[in-house]
Amino acid sequence: MENKGNYPRSPQVSFGQAMTIGIVAGAVGVLGMTMSNKVEQFFTHRPNSYVPGHTTGILLGLSRDRHPDFLNHVHHWGVGLLTAPIRAAMAYYGVIGPMSSFMFMAVRLMTDEILENTAGTSSPPWTWPINEQVIDLLHKGVYAFLTGYVCDKVVRGVSYFN
Repeated sequence: MENKGNYPRSPQVSFGQAMTIGIVAGAVGVLGMTMSNKVEQFFTHRPNSYVPGHTTGILLGLSRDRHPDFLNHVHHWGVGLLTAPIRAAMAYYGVIGPMSSFMFMAVRLMTDEILENTAGTSSPPWTWPINEQVIDLLHKGVYAFLTGYVCDKVVRGVSYFN
């Protein structure tokens, strides 16, 4: 098999450091996802979805209608920071690059679906209108690729653009 990769064969940091880097990378990813969401809403005039906030409210035993914007942020930042160390572990063990970020996007989507289905706040995504599926994939993709880029760069020393 031809070796096409020219990247460090070992991580640049310890596993514990990689997990911390993952949390920081997750914050970068959530920030990017939030920004892409607001840009998309500016052009499409789509209103906010409160499913994430309702999910968090129900799972925390709070009223699903109290502080919906705050609970939306709690959900996005909480899930983003909690799942990002998985992407850091991927980078640590050499599972790197945009394809790895694409695989990680499924982890992020799956986590949302598990939480939403547990709370009973959403239907399965394949039953959503196509435009809502595209929007969710777009924003979760921004999260996954930004998180992955930071993890690959800092944990493994990989540059996508060299």
